[in-house]
Amino acid sequence: MISVSTIKSYMFCPLKLYFQSNIDEETEEDYFISKTLKDLRMDIQDILSKNLRHVKKDMSEKEIEKRLAIGISNQVKTTFDIIEEINEKNRNKENEDESNLKKDDEIEFIDENNSEIKTEENEDEKLKELKKELIDEINLNLKILSLKVSQSMKVLDKDGSEIKNLFFPTCMYNYLIRDIGLDLIGVIDKIEVEKGNYFPISLKSSNPPINGVWDGDFMEAIANALLIEQEFNTYVTVAYIDYLKIADRRAVIIDTDARKSFFKVLTSVNKIVENGEIPTVKTNLKKCENCEYKELCDNS
Repeated sequence: MISVSTIKSYMFCPLKLYFQSNIDEETEEDYFISKTLKDLRMDIQDILSKNLRHVKKDMSEKEIEKRLAIGISNQVKTTFDIIEEINEKNRNKENEDESNLKKDDEIEFIDENNSEIKTEENEDEKLKELKKELIDEINLNLKILSLKVSQSMKVLDKDGSEIKNLFFPTCMYNYLIRDIGLDLIGVIDKIEVEKGNYFPISLKSSNPPINGVWDGDFMEAIANALLIEQEFNTYVTVAYIDYLKIADRRAVIIDTDARKSFFKVLTSVNKIVENGEIPTVKTNLKKCENCEYKELCDNS
């Protein structure tokens, strides 16, 4: 089955997808961190939803923000403690393997620049940067949500428990769907259900474009909509991309043109993944400069 993430890789660069299909270089550590942080964001949504029940209409905006934030700091700390613990175990295992290799070879090579230590320092710095970005994102979302909740309670003259569904409708997280007919599989970050209508939501920590959504996010939204239609025997007309860094939700209209463009892409992806067809692509300096397959691409 073709995964939705594979389609996103194609939208970023078809040739990169070709290399990924033939040379799997994605590290378990990178995948683990990415998945763990996505799970953390969903856990925070649950915490906010529960905390909103205890918000009262006579609270100030600052009091609302403090009430909504209860428990989030501990959740962030616990998550990053787990990430650091797993990373430390992996580093110890790598060092042990290297040590065994040195014993077997009876030769020890010493890097005069002490690159091994620098690598570990860089890994720690990477985690610190991820944590800082996440905290900034959470604080921004807290301030915006507090303002919206405060205004809504004033206008409606209701407490947080009475307006919770305005901000946190009934939803499902990390919902796995397989569509045998489409030969497609995907895990949808979030599905909101309102009055019998299903809305796929993709949560993104990346920076958004100035307008609209990225091409990869656009295709992901269409794929999620099609999977939901099959799973729940319904019809999806709109999907959403939540760009969390700027607390902005952007709509993707699932119309006939969108569906046609998706099936065209799906056919191209199948040619690469199933048939090993090498795609022709135009180079893009911004995309190519930091690509892990740059040398392979240059030599192909």
